[in-house]
Amino acid sequence: MATLKEIAQRAGVSITTVSHVLNGTRPVSTELKKRVLEAMEALGVEPRLPTRKRSSQLIAMLIDDIFNPFFTEVFAAAEATARSMGYHLLLLHSIERGSDLLYLRDLEEKSVDGLIVATRLGIACLKKAFSTKLPMVFLGGSFDVPFSTSVFLPDKEGAYLATKHLLELGHLDILCLGGPAKFSLFRERFEGYVEALNEWGLAPNPQLMVEMRLTFEEAYRFGREFLRRAQGNVTAVFTHNDPAALGILKAAQDLGIDIPRELSVVGFDNTYVTRFTQPPLTSVDLPKKIIGKRLVELLIRLIQGHNVEPCSIEEVSLSAKASTAPRRKEEKP
Repeated sequence: MATLKEIAQRAGVSITTVSHVLNGTRPVSTELKKRVLEAMEALGVEPRLPTRKRSSQLIAMLIDDIFNPFFTEVFAAAEATARSMGYHLLLLHSIERGSDLLYLRDLEEKSVDGLIVATRLGIACLKKAFSTKLPMVFLGGSFDVPFSTSVFLPDKEGAYLATKHLLELGHLDILCLGGPAKFSLFRERFEGYVEALNEWGLAPNPQLMVEMRLTFEEAYRFGREFLRRAQGNVTAVFTHNDPAALGILKAAQDLGIDIPRELSVVGFDNTYVTRFTQPPLTSVDLPKKIIGKRLVELLIRLIQGHNVEPCSIEEVSLSAKASTAPRRKEEKP
């Protein structure tokens, strides 16, 4: 009987690929599977392929901030795409606690076909919750996980546009309120902020690059304390998402700071709430419908056994509204 090595050599694939075809331990593209089966037939080996589990037509999207409207808009597009492709999409809200592991394991027992990971939940937690056989698509990051792929966002480019906008309005002291830089999307948004400052010949001030949990409540508490101490030195704020920008708007208004006459504010994601704030919020615009659609399309291709390359979303722009204005002449040059 032919060995795995002999089958692999005849098919022109790796031994690992032959093993995956025979044991069903991970998806293999139709083309590679065909080559392995033809090699086995030529070598007189009778294939005994595993019975593939019946698809549940159920996929899930895991997020860690259900109150961020960015995820609401992305999910709406993702759900419509999933439905058009014959799948049901669940929205899951998760934070890294012990109860989450039980919650996620219960999903696998219900035979979820695949998972969209739009969360900062650690990969170690995901590996504990799911077998390594589950197809996954990561939003805004990548992990060394079998049969997974990623959708990357123009985080650096968007932050650059936001900061450049404020610089063009004459603002020099710009607070950048972001998430933990250990996560790639926030790190890249800080990088875009720094790049714009450098182009203007300005050295970034570490005291104006603040890492925090980007919720409305946290930004509001921080904003009240920071703006009270800033005494007019900071004339603009760029936040890494819209909820944090709303927190800064509310804090400034409670302190009697006029927006945008005394303080300009820019958010990130340009979610629907930016149209209803007073004043309407300037924000970096990402194509949320395209993002949601792409996440589902890639995941279903993975589920079907295709090799899927990472995808980069390049479209990004700035939606300028009434929360930004030129720096007042009498303010600090």
